[in-house]
Amino acid sequence: MSIEIRSVCCTYGSGTPFETKALKNISLTIEKGEFVGIMGRTGCGKSTLIQAIAGLIPISGGQLLLDGEDINAKSYDRSVLRRKLGIVFQYPECQLFEQTVEKDVAFGLKHSGLSNNEVHDRVKWALSVCGFDYDKVCKLSPLGMSGGEKRRIAIAGVLAVKPEYLILDEPIAGLDPLGREAFLNLVTGLNAEGMTIIMISHNADCMAEYARRIIVLDNGELVTDGTPQELFADADKMRALHLGVSRSRELGLMLTEKGFDISPAACTYAELFSAVYGILKGGGSDE
Repeated sequence: MSIEIRSVCCTYGSGTPFETKALKNISLTIEKGEFVGIMGRTGCGKSTLIQAIAGLIPISGGQLLLDGEDINAKSYDRSVLRRKLGIVFQYPECQLFEQTVEKDVAFGLKHSGLSNNEVHDRVKWALSVCGFDYDKVCKLSPLGMSGGEKRRIAIAGVLAVKPEYLILDEPIAGLDPLGREAFLNLVTGLNAEGMTIIMISHNADCMAEYARRIIVLDNGELVTDGTPQELFADADKMRALHLGVSRSRELGLMLTEKGFDISPAACTYAELFSAVYGILKGGGSDE
């Protein structure tokens, strides 16, 4: 089971003076159970790519396959796509509109064919997964909650459908540190249970700590694809792409300049701590 992107192109305003090639011959495969991060500067094609994967915009060339089926084929049942794949847009709290939390989370199940009891069970389960007590929040207005809580309610609405693939567009933008950590722990837990996560973020620290693979786009093209350790090891390349590296990697570079033997692969706090501890335990720097 996987998402296969085969030579996908996407053009806006085709045939007009404003024609823009947003995606240029993108090819990659995302396997079931992966946690994939997507990085790139503004306008590089990140949002276009995830919207194309979700079947929300047409492509001008190539194929997009979900579990071996072309989602753009005339014979493809789009209800399968909606059931298997969930997407949470940037600032999803702006999409909340129902009078109560319960109604908002249940909205995506309106045409699911489930009974009222089954819908209730799904809503209760989704809220629980997102850290809420159903009895305490079900009748509250989602619009009166904090930013982090609104974001978790929005993701609960997506999870209620029980998708196998979850796409997140800048999910931690605007959250305070505690809200950010809570949200990322939630997503990590879903991934640990087998859900495939595809997440756009400009936050290099977040990508280093949570993603297991990072895809980088630039000017509509796939420019690099690898583990956080592989990508952030080449700090010069990441800076040239206007992305930078994690703070742990930056500190490792500073220590290296001072004569400490810090591995270029140390891009998370735990990896940097382990490297520094090993040096101090062994007697310090090489100088």
